[in-house]
Amino acid sequence: MTQYDNFLTSDNFKLAYDRLKTASRNLYKSIYYEDLKIFGLYLDENIETVISFIKQDIYKPDKCHKIFIPKKDNLVRPLSMLTFVDMLVYQSITNIIADTAYDIISPYYDKIIFGNIVNTSKAKDKQFFYKSWKRKWKRFNEISKDHFSSGYVYLSEFDIASFFDTIDHNILCELLQNNYNVEKELLELLSKCLETWTADSNHKSFKSKHGIPQGPISSPFLADLYLFYIDSEVKRTAKKLDFKYLRYVDDIRIFSKDKLTSQKLIAALDLISRDLGLIPQGSKILIKKVTDIDAQLKIQNSKFSDITKEYKEETTGKELNKLKAKTHKHLMKRFVNCFNENSEEQYLDKTVIGFSLYKLNADEQVKKLILDNYSLILTHFEGILFYLKKHFPKDNDVIDFIRSILIDENILFNHLVALCFKYFPEYPFDEKIYQTYTFEKHRHWLVNYFMVGWLFANNKKELILTDSSSENYFIQRELNNYKYAASQERSYRKIFATRLLENPTGMLSLQGLNFLFNNPLIFLGFKPTSEQNQFIKYIFSKQPTDIIVHTIKNEWKIGAPETFFNRSIWSDDAEYEELRISFLLFIKTVSSDPSKSLLNLNTFNNLVFDKICSRLTINKVATEYGKNLVANLIDNFFPLCNKHWIEINEKRNQKTEAHPYDKYGHIRLRITPNEFYDLFKKQKLTIEELCNYRGF
Repeated sequence: MTQYDNFLTSDNFKLAYDRLKTASRNLYKSIYYEDLKIFGLYLDENIETVISFIKQDIYKPDKCHKIFIPKKDNLVRPLSMLTFVDMLVYQSITNIIADTAYDIISPYYDKIIFGNIVNTSKAKDKQFFYKSWKRKWKRFNEISKDHFSSGYVYLSEFDIASFFDTIDHNILCELLQNNYNVEKELLELLSKCLETWTADSNHKSFKSKHGIPQGPISSPFLADLYLFYIDSEVKRTAKKLDFKYLRYVDDIRIFSKDKLTSQKLIAALDLISRDLGLIPQGSKILIKKVTDIDAQLKIQNSKFSDITKEYKEETTGKELNKLKAKTHKHLMKRFVNCFNENSEEQYLDKTVIGFSLYKLNADEQVKKLILDNYSLILTHFEGILFYLKKHFPKDNDVIDFIRSILIDENILFNHLVALCFKYFPEYPFDEKIYQTYTFEKHRHWLVNYFMVGWLFANNKKELILTDSSSENYFIQRELNNYKYAASQERSYRKIFATRLLENPTGMLSLQGLNFLFNNPLIFLGFKPTSEQNQFIKYIFSKQPTDIIVHTIKNEWKIGAPETFFNRSIWSDDAEYEELRISFLLFIKTVSSDPSKSLLNLNTFNNLVFDKICSRLTINKVATEYGKNLVANLIDNFFPLCNKHWIEINEKRNQKTEAHPYDKYGHIRLRITPNEFYDLFKKQKLTIEELCNYRGF
């Protein structure tokens, strides 16, 4: 089997689903978490539908939905929220790439490479895409200390600016093909997906050939393969130098015994990274002689694992998810010292602050410190809200703080507003706030996503029903959940869920099916119809949608293509496969090669003409398709088909590579895109006439 064949197996897609399911829980996963349930209800059938779409070239990746998370210096880190089907396809592609590249890259694991250590599809714990990062980070620091102890006292750290955003698709695919033996057909699909995902559905933006989506678990591994070129090149080009090279994700450390060696290596890294289209971040690149390796690597006896274990235990005198008083006091001291530039704790230490916000007990001093200094730790804003919601949900100071964020007309980061709605949906309704963040298409869609829960918590059901025009899938999914929950009337729920089954977006139609399935009383009497989404049809009929029906119905907006293009009429498998392939090649080459497209269109029409004659018992006057057309055999039934197919057949004979000469004996000129576009419009009219006929 080829890699592409292995990619398009149910087992591979099920593994991809499991890996998305077992990914670490974070903001990104919390948004697609419900999709796991929606898609997983009929997992086998839905996977088969996706595979069928890809095989028939029906699958088209969607633009992503960008999320902008605050960073330091008023910058943001963009996450790219893919639709669930796109994320599943992405992970399925990456599964195959990981298996293919594993033997090449795995010898360097725990020696040079310490981050994003993947499992193969044959590993016992294969449902987890990565090995535990905590153990690998610990190993990264242990090896660093070993090198220091061996006399490599000069430490060089190398950093790349906006790494994920600058990865070049062409270079990535070239590396995957040449260095990891990934097959071209798989890379063509990957490249098409990556380019689509660079654009933002919620804002005018442009597709580009650089940048891979941050958020999906597939991306860090592809990024790691990209950086492995740097690993290999620096070892190859600087093999005469005495140094030790380590990398955890994009955190590169080089240990040497003298400064000049370090300088040479930094210069080499600069050139090699630029070969890949990457830009070194000069402000974060250092060369330093180390005297205290623990202090330099910020290795502390933090005992975080012991604190976490205590936090989760329920013992006598201690509640679940709470620290003992002594432990809380010690951790709180460290947390407080992070805001003191003169303490022994590193100023604004992100590790201590991030850990503390999720583990500290209720404490007035901690609350006040957070409220007074939140602007210094915006990267931890979700942790701040977690702490405040857990320990002070109704505190007046906290409510005032939430209000200050929601009414701030000059707020720099709308992401903070979104998180306030997420953690404090019970905050009292305010019309001014609602009007400020009303449901309109804008790039800060996450605000509206979490605002739906705020409206529901404040019993503003009418506004939820009104705000239904969003084109954003995730907002639509949330609105549907609350619309369904807002009514206890059985008839409304049944009508609402049933209509969702006809939604052109597959995941929304599956959401409707979930509503029906989880309420047996309204599931009674369910009947599949021709108007339902392809995912729903396959679940109940096991008949996959093909490219012909899909294109006619969804792209050309012509109703009831199944009246003619069905397997009852086209019962011969070989004949229908020829019809399907000719149609696929026709639509795939409309823009890129009109001449080839015309050839395949004419083949398609020939097969359809023969089938019409067979079904209507029309006797042909000749064996040649063109002579039968000009005899007007089907003119009484299909005048448009008869007229336009004659024109298409003539153009095929004169303006394609079918013949070197036109009918006048001149060297033929290939059909131009504009000429073919006119034929294309006429072809749609013939198909509409054909689908409207009921005499077959």
